[in-house]
Order: sequence, then C-alpha cells, then structure tokens
Amino acid sequence: MPTTLVTGATGFLAGHCVDQLLKAGHNVIGTVRNPAKAERLTQALQSSVDSGKLTLETVKDIQNEAEFEALFKKHPKLDYILHTASPFNFTAEDPEEEMLKPAIQGTLSVLKTAKAHAPNVKKIVITSSVASNLDVATFYDPNTTYTEKSWNPMTWEQAAEKGNPFANYMGSKLYAEKAGIEFRDKEKPQFSITWINPTYILGPGVALDMSALNTSNEVLANVLGSKKGQDPEGVAGWFVDVRDCARAHVVALKPELDGERLLLATAKFCTQDIEDIANKIPEFHGKIAIGNPANREKELNHASQCDASYSKKLLDIDWIPFNKTVEDFANQWYEQHK
Repeated sequence: MPTTLVTGATGFLAGHCVDQLLKAGHNVIGTVRNPAKAERLTQALQSSVDSGKLTLETVKDIQNEAEFEALFKKHPKLDYILHTASPFNFTAEDPEEEMLKPAIQGTLSVLKTAKAHAPNVKKIVITSSVASNLDVATFYDPNTTYTEKSWNPMTWEQAAEKGNPFANYMGSKLYAEKAGIEFRDKEKPQFSITWINPTYILGPGVALDMSALNTSNEVLANVLGSKKGQDPEGVAGWFVDVRDCARAHVVALKPELDGERLLLATAKFCTQDIEDIANKIPEFHGKIAIGNPANREKELNHASQCDASYSKKLLDIDWIPFNKTVEDFANQWYEQHK
C-alpha cells in the first residue's frame, strides 16, 4: 500500500486529491498551514483519519526546507508526492516577494528536501496551470491555439509588475514550473516529475466552504448569487471538473507519464452556459440572471483555443461534462445558502 504526501491538503483541488488517493488504496499524509482550518477536511474524511490512513501534518511555510526535512524524517516511507500548494494573492503589494519568489521557493523546497531526505519517493506530481502555456498578448484571440508544448513568453519584469495581479499569478506559475524543470535537469533526482496544467478548475468540493471559494468557482457563484435581470460580467474560457483534475494527478503517478506536461481542458464554456444550466435547476429557475442566449457564440469567441488531445489520450479519463459540473456545484451552493 503506497504512502503519498499531498501539500496544501485543505485546498479545493487538494481535498479531492486526498479523497481519490484514499479510494485508490493509498495512505495519505497531508500538509496544512493552520490545523484549525483542517476541521472541514477532517470531518469529511473522518473514517480515514480514524483508521490512520489519513494523517495531517502542519507545515506553516512551504518555502521552509527545514519543515519539509523534519516531515520527511518523520515519514521515511513516502512513495509519492502531489505538490498542490502555491501562493495565491490578488492584493500583493510586492508581487516579486509575495507571489513569484514564494511559488518558486515552495516548489524547490519540496524538490530539494525530497532528493536529500526522502530516498523512497519515486514520483512527484506538481500542480501548475494553463497560465504557464498562455500568452497574454493572444489570450483573447480565438484564432490562437495552445497545447502542452506552448509556453508563456512573459518576462520576469512583466510577471512582477505591480498592480497587475493577473500577470503576477501567471508569472508565479510559469517561473515555478521552469524552476522545477531546471532542478530536474541539473540535479537528476531519484524521482521523476510530472506537471499538471489545468484550465479553470470548477465543481463541488470535498469540504467546500462557500465563503472562501477558489477564484475559478467564483464564476459559477456569481451566476448562482445573481438576481433576475442583473447579469454578472461575462466570462469565457476552458474548464476541467475538479474531480477530473484530481484524477489526473493520481493517474499521473504512473511511470509511463514520467516527465509529461499535461494540459487539462475538457471543453470551452461561457457565462451564458452557466446561466442556461442553472436556470434549469428548480431551486434557481426564475430567480437568477438568464443572460441573452443570442450572445452565447460571441461570448465563446472571446477566448483562445486549447488543444489538450495529447493529454486526454495519455490520461484516458471519462471527462465530466460541464452541465454536471455546474449542477453538482449548484447543489452544494444551495445547501449553504438556503
């Protein structure tokens, strides 16, 4: 029975990773910054906690190599690591110090200490983002197509621009991914690395707190919390259901996916699609924005294309369709707001 470490275990995606690893027969060690914030996850997976299959450990700062060294010495039989934790701050006053460097150092601290103190680890899967693939200059160009081989050409100066949180986030993912590749190529660790680059991660949570949603799910919540006749700002892009994203992390542990950079993009969506689906749910019908279906194609064309066919073939997942993603999230949203 393998033992797998999941960093940032209380995160939206990480919660599903923990859940799916447990269901796949893994023992799981999850890191949390604040034990008090782990209560929802503990309650959701209480049977695994009680059986000893899930253990949560406090790592206050993912940049701190000493904390990971202590963790690896405490759990010497680790087989795999899913590194999902990364700083996310749309109000950073100093993007370089608050976003870029922490993302890079957080990745490197895991990789360096695993190489030095976790000799049994065979594979590390790192959560990156489509932000590492996109080019800001053509982000809204429907004639541009991104694939697993595409790279964001953003410079460090562009990534660190103050007052531009979108660029800061994209840059943090890009340069953290590049730092991981450089480490692999120079240090040649005993483990392999695979990167997961998802688009919008949407869907229900294992222990989801609607008062602290991930940025992606806010596009769904904005529709569900709208008033009839008051349409939220239109959004268009590509999505992957959070359960499929977690599944991809688990599948990526297979040796045949070593070194891959996997792009997750199930289908294109826009705000009108959310409105159309949500208005068919009895609890929301007639109460929320309905948008204008005639504008759907215009909304959809306000985004570049993603060709993730290579990754889809490798992962061989039965991808969850957008309507189920919206419906399942809406049910959770309703239960916490009724």
